[in-house]
Amino acid sequence: MSKVILQIDGNNFYASCEQMIDPSIKGKGLVILSNNDGCIIARSSEARKMGIPMGKPYFKLKNKLTKLNITVRSSNYELYGDISNRLMQLLRENCEELEIYSIDEAFGTIRRPNNMFLYQWAKDLRALVYQNIGIPISIGIGETKVLSKISNHLAKKIQNNSGIFDIGIIENKDPYLNLIKVNKIWGVGKRMSIWLRKKGITNARELRDMSSNQIKEKYGVVGLRIQNELKGNLCIPIKETSSDRKEICVSRSLSYSIDSLEELSQAIIKYVLIASAKLRKYNQLASAITVFTNTNTHSKDFYKKEATEKIDIPTSDSRIMLKISLELTKKIFRPYRKLKKAGVILHKLQSNKYKQKLLFDQQYIEKDLSQERLNHVIDQINNSNGRDTINWGASIIEKEWRPSREKLSLIKTTNIESIPTIYAK
Repeated sequence: MSKVILQIDGNNFYASCEQMIDPSIKGKGLVILSNNDGCIIARSSEARKMGIPMGKPYFKLKNKLTKLNITVRSSNYELYGDISNRLMQLLRENCEELEIYSIDEAFGTIRRPNNMFLYQWAKDLRALVYQNIGIPISIGIGETKVLSKISNHLAKKIQNNSGIFDIGIIENKDPYLNLIKVNKIWGVGKRMSIWLRKKGITNARELRDMSSNQIKEKYGVVGLRIQNELKGNLCIPIKETSSDRKEICVSRSLSYSIDSLEELSQAIIKYVLIASAKLRKYNQLASAITVFTNTNTHSKDFYKKEATEKIDIPTSDSRIMLKISLELTKKIFRPYRKLKKAGVILHKLQSNKYKQKLLFDQQYIEKDLSQERLNHVIDQINNSNGRDTINWGASIIEKEWRPSREKLSLIKTTNIESIPTIYAK
C-alpha cells in the first residue's frame, strides 16, 4: 500500500470558530478585525460573496457592513488557539504522521487501502472533526505536498467535491493542473510567479512541463523541488517535529497614543509576561531581550527606538526579564512623544535541556529551582482559567491603552466564567 500526503485545513478558520461558539451567526455574513479593531483579516464565505474585501480598514467599510447586516467580531486569538490545539490533536490521532504548518493547517500521511480510494476515510474524518469541534475542514490528497495543496484548493473550488479531493488517483491530471495559476502554487512566491509569466508559464501544468534547466538556472534546487513535486516525486518530506523558534516577538498597536514612562512600562511589562510564558511553553531559554516603541508611522515627527541587553545566563524567568526590560524601557522612552506601538523580542533562544547553572553557588541553584516552580504554577493556573487569572503585581494595573477589542466574543472556550450556565428542572 502506497503512502500519500494529506493537506488539511479549517475552512475560513477564524470565522468558523466564531460561528461555532455562536450558532446565531452561522450561514450569515461575518468579518473578523485585526488588533485594535483596525482592518478586516478574515471573512465568512457569505461575506466573501457579498464582496467584502480583505485587508481594508474597518472604518471605511463600517457603513457598508451595517447595510448588509454583516456581523463584526474582534479577533479572539485565545479562542482560535484553543480550537487549533483541539483540531491538531484530533488530526494527530487519525493520521500516521502529522506536521502542523499553521494555526489552521497541517500536512499528514496515510496509507491507501487495497482499493486505493480514501474518499470514505476523508469523509469520516470531516464528520468526526465537525462533531467534536464544530468547524468544517477541507482535505486534499496527493503524492506530494505541492499536489496535496493543489488538491485541497480544488476541494474548495469545485462544489461537487464536498470539501474532499484526491488528485492522486487521477491518471490524467492536466485538466486540473490547468486550473491552478502559478501564483497559487505552494512554494511559488511573487517574484517567481512574475518570472514564470514572462516565460509564458501561467499554470501548474505548464510549470511541471517546462525546461528543468531553466528553473535550475534561475531558482536552483528550490525551483526543481516544486517542479518535481508537481510531477509526483516527493521532495519535501513531512516534518513531525517543528524546528525550534529563533525568537519570540510580542507587540501591539495601542488604542490611543501614550506619552508617559509609566504607561510605556505597563505595556512592556504585559508583553514580557506573554513572551516569557510562550518561552516556557516551547521549553526554551532566552539569551537576549529587546524592547522597542514607535509613534504613528505617518506622523511628521516619527520616532522609533529600541534597546537590547544580553542575558548572562539564558533564562525563561519572568522576574529576571521584567527587571531587564524595565531598565531598557527607560532608555527608549522620550518625553512628549506620542507612542502608538510597543513590543518586546526574546532572541538567541536555546533549549532548556541544556540550562547553564552556577556550579559552586548552591543558594543560587535553590533560588532558581524555586522560581521555576513559581513560574510553572502561574502558567498552569493561567492555562486552566484564562490569561491574567494570576500574574505579577506590576501587571495588574488597569490599562485603558490596551488594543481595542470592542466586538470580542463573549463566550470563550478558555475561560470557565464565560461558559453559559444551564439549569435543569
